[in-house]
Amino acid sequence: MLNTLPTSTRILAIFCGTEMWERYGFYVVQALLALYLSFHLRLSDAETYALVGSFTALTYISPIIGGWIADKFLGQKRAVMTGAIVLSSSYVVVSFATSINILLLSLALIAVGTGLLKPNISAMLGRQYEYGDPKRNSGFTIFYLGITVGIILGTVLPIKLQNIFGWKVCFLSAALGAAFAFLVFFYGIRKLDIKEYAHFTQRMLTNWCIAIGVLILSFFLFYGVLLYPYVADTFFLVVVLIATGIVLRIAQKEQGCQRYKTLSLLLLFVISVFFWAFYFEMFIVLTLFITRVVEPVVLGIAFPAPYYVAVQSLGMIFFGLILSKLWAKMKHKNVAHVTGVKFTFSIICMLIAYSIILLLVSSNQSAALLSPWPILGAYLMISLAELLLSPIGLSAVTQLASQKVVSTMMGIFFVSLGIGGFLAGRLAEFAVIKDTADSIVLMKMQYLSGFQNLVIILVGVLFVTCIFAFTITRLTKRVMWEQPVADTKAPKMCHQE
Repeated sequence: MLNTLPTSTRILAIFCGTEMWERYGFYVVQALLALYLSFHLRLSDAETYALVGSFTALTYISPIIGGWIADKFLGQKRAVMTGAIVLSSSYVVVSFATSINILLLSLALIAVGTGLLKPNISAMLGRQYEYGDPKRNSGFTIFYLGITVGIILGTVLPIKLQNIFGWKVCFLSAALGAAFAFLVFFYGIRKLDIKEYAHFTQRMLTNWCIAIGVLILSFFLFYGVLLYPYVADTFFLVVVLIATGIVLRIAQKEQGCQRYKTLSLLLLFVISVFFWAFYFEMFIVLTLFITRVVEPVVLGIAFPAPYYVAVQSLGMIFFGLILSKLWAKMKHKNVAHVTGVKFTFSIICMLIAYSIILLLVSSNQSAALLSPWPILGAYLMISLAELLLSPIGLSAVTQLASQKVVSTMMGIFFVSLGIGGFLAGRLAEFAVIKDTADSIVLMKMQYLSGFQNLVIILVGVLFVTCIFAFTITRLTKRVMWEQPVADTKAPKMCHQE
């Protein structure tokens, strides 16, 4: 049946299938890692939170390395296939890990494999469309739906496998998912004319040696970050300084309105870090919170913590359909200003979500388990918050960054996710449950204190976000959004966005 479809549709199906199974494998680990560390390996909350935060951060920073390797040495096709092989192998290692050190080695491998596959499959999809092709947006929308399906499967199916067969089979299913991703992609490049940006035929042995060397160095660096907390602190601080320095250096070289745009992007990146720091608590604090003190049944159906992430993904689809129509009707002249406003509403939605959870905990300090319904409402608010920031931020980068540095600025936007993931692990320390808290009442008391601190921090974040949004408006209000004038001595002006 696939052979009867147009070539472009078949290529899109290959990319969707590849990314769907890759995301399935990744979310098996991402959604269950905190539970595995806490209840199976018996790590303390502080150790669990720090490790999950660092792992999350590395998986969003590693694509910079994977994209560079593809551009300079291997090409996107080889990078994607290599990434799928590394991922499948690393999930097998997770399945048979007998010590925390082996688990850390496998997590470092997962970060390496994700860095190779994730950015390059997205780049190749963009390569299939000519500049200005109206099919591009619909293609990426369908591609995103494939990702969402993979996330839903990766948060629903594995918990069933774990309950029936145990952790080993659960993680082996992730390895099988990565293997499926490899097979789907391999079939696609053998049967279809799939284009890539970088294609290498000369000096491949040398290229492979350099690429493998870089990957090995990255692996040991990632392992050190996961193993030693002080290395993680230093590493991510360096990443922040480098990313900030790059943006400031770009702005310094620019003139007039483009400099204002770049500085606006820097402020948007900072807001993005704040957002993701609280977003990734879904896989850290909120996972253990739901498992410990929330009723595990919804409408008579067993409803463990990873299912809430699936609800959040379904909320993305529902709200996405509504917002996509709303954005299409809205007319605006200043992209930076509108993006700042949407980012502000994103933080407001996140504050509402955490406030719902705080009110739920504060209203019930008895030995009874908490109702899951307010938690579900909070997760849907997180869905709305994500839609107001993530796709809006990606779009803003393509419109506000100079065409010469769009890829660099896009990479820094993804770095903001990584830094947010790292901060999520640090913020989670406010909600650490002590070993002496052996009852639901004591755990609720400690979670109440933790969520109070998180909400207070979010209020501060909202205040800073409002200042940044106002600053962005002031920066871009000075710009005259007109066509460039013919007189070369006159100041350069920007095109209307």
